[in-house]
Amino acid sequence: MEEEANIAHQDSNTKTLMPSLAPYVGMEFRNSDEAWSFWISYGAQKGFEVRKRYTNRSKSDSKVTSCRFVCANEGHRRQDKRDHLTKRRRAETRTGCQVHMSLKMDRKKGNFEVSELVLEHNHIVYLPETLHLMVSQNKISDLPAFEIETANDVGVEPKSAHELASRQVGGSLNLSDTLQDHKNYLPTKRQRVMAYGQAGSMLKYFQDKIAENPSFQYALQMDHEEQIANIFWVDAKMIMDYAHFGDVVSFDTTFGTDKESQLFGVFVGFNHFRETVVFGAALMYDETYESFKWLFETFLKAHNGQQPKTIYTDQDYAMEKAVAEVFVEAWHGLCTFHIMQNAIKHLCEEKNEDSNMLSDFSACMFEYVDMAEFEHKFNIIRKKVSKQTWLDGIYKLKEKWAECYMKDVFTLGMRRTQSNESLTNDLKIHFKSDFDIIEFFIHFERVVQGKRDNELNSEFDSRRNLPKICMRRPPPILVQTSKLYTPIIFEAFQGEYEKSLAACTKALEGNNEYLVGDFTFKEEYKVTGDPSKQTVVCSCGQFDRTGILCAHALKVLDLMNIKLLPPQYVLKRWTWEAWIETVQDNQGRNMAENTMDAMLRYKFMSRKFLNLAHRAANFPECTVLVDSTLDILRKQIEDKVNGCTSADPCTVRANDLFTGELVFW
Repeated sequence: MEEEANIAHQDSNTKTLMPSLAPYVGMEFRNSDEAWSFWISYGAQKGFEVRKRYTNRSKSDSKVTSCRFVCANEGHRRQDKRDHLTKRRRAETRTGCQVHMSLKMDRKKGNFEVSELVLEHNHIVYLPETLHLMVSQNKISDLPAFEIETANDVGVEPKSAHELASRQVGGSLNLSDTLQDHKNYLPTKRQRVMAYGQAGSMLKYFQDKIAENPSFQYALQMDHEEQIANIFWVDAKMIMDYAHFGDVVSFDTTFGTDKESQLFGVFVGFNHFRETVVFGAALMYDETYESFKWLFETFLKAHNGQQPKTIYTDQDYAMEKAVAEVFVEAWHGLCTFHIMQNAIKHLCEEKNEDSNMLSDFSACMFEYVDMAEFEHKFNIIRKKVSKQTWLDGIYKLKEKWAECYMKDVFTLGMRRTQSNESLTNDLKIHFKSDFDIIEFFIHFERVVQGKRDNELNSEFDSRRNLPKICMRRPPPILVQTSKLYTPIIFEAFQGEYEKSLAACTKALEGNNEYLVGDFTFKEEYKVTGDPSKQTVVCSCGQFDRTGILCAHALKVLDLMNIKLLPPQYVLKRWTWEAWIETVQDNQGRNMAENTMDAMLRYKFMSRKFLNLAHRAANFPECTVLVDSTLDILRKQIEDKVNGCTSADPCTVRANDLFTGELVFW
């Protein structure tokens, strides 16, 4: 009952019911506004948007006599006759959801009673982490409005004010309004405001991070003079992301952070929305084999020894040697962007009338799927240049960058360290050459958090906007995959399915063996199927590279009367359930449950405390009451914590998890 009292408002005139007990028709409210506030609160807890369906008023006194509150997905949008003229149609958000709460006024009692209640949704509800993005939950009350106006008076831009408010309540998840709400509330001149604090101790910074979340890890490598040579760190979210999406990793050190040109390296990958996720970061004073070997070993140790399937790096001998030594289970690829930059540098030095040399070299990287054709075209380029030193060197590494040698490599479509480049470009916006290391850490957090906010936005939008199936009568396989895959992956799969409809087949002598191609069969692939095992193998190898079945394989599945995508061809990392897995750090601690539980509890308490403080601040006697009560409560909490039979888990973890190992070489 204590939990019910925490969630549902209780007073003498209102029957108190926790939202999960709401099916009991007969709840009473003093007025329609109180009922609406309850419905908003219920929608927030259960993860759905709310709106008012109708409100009936008496003709004699204009008092509300009945009303209905519904899920925002109720009903269906009317078809717009101009849809065929628009290039980008509005996303569909209505599903005909029947969830609603109807109320009627009891004139004798003067209150409102719930007369009808339906709580069964027909759609996916939103995650608790995206509560602050829901329109029905976004409301700028008096206190946030005052803070926005105050920030504007002193020249703080809305983004900085929003970030400050987020930090005060423990993150943007705990705010009742978004950055866009701030901008809409008070237009202001855009100003660049950077806060500079005094440089603190780096070790204290790391220990503070461990105190915040015991799964935070860091490591320091020392040189012969006992000076810090290299630094590596990873937080809990990075560990969780790597556990889910660490199959393909990109790493490079192309960004200097200070006047001494200290190198910044970052490990990144793709999530199930094909957005950048960070797996770890490092500050390096040199680029020797020993440093890279230490860094890669430390990276794997932080991630429970989980090896990636593929890793991309820059073309660096020391790095390449360390990768081969440490990432023994991974295929090592070279970033095509850096290779192309080197090609521009070396090939453009040649005084050659052929202006297509760079495009020819690019074709060798991306276009030729036949090895013999690649060899022929590459030899043509060789004959056009006088100095072949660079070409000879890059040719020896052709298995790491040429398309024809990567048919069986699991790459997810990644061919370069573009994710790193995107991240470092964001960092350069905020970093200056004279930043001290603590400022570097703080601003790095800021950029990474921005990436994570984008990730939550994608999660929210993908649950709000239904997948767009192009066919009027979609086949079962598209209906199935629209519910399994995230929107961007479903679009890619749907594209392959559309290609399969136009594909032609030639049956071969073997059982369920076909040649599949377009009507001219200029490009054809051999596909072998097994109806009993529901398997299909295509010579193009797309599924092995990207985890998405190709059009040729889909064509043969249909010929074998297999109308649903077999489970072995549904890669979990591309689905909604990619995150649904318990993750532990290298100390065996369950990260997903502990972090999430603490976050939700903190979120719940912060809102109650802030609302209480704002209400009491208007009355001096109430302020004194809250202050004295908090002193009593603080003592009770301390006694409760100190009286626990087991040691405080956070204290134990903070003391035990000093991962700042000192390595001498």
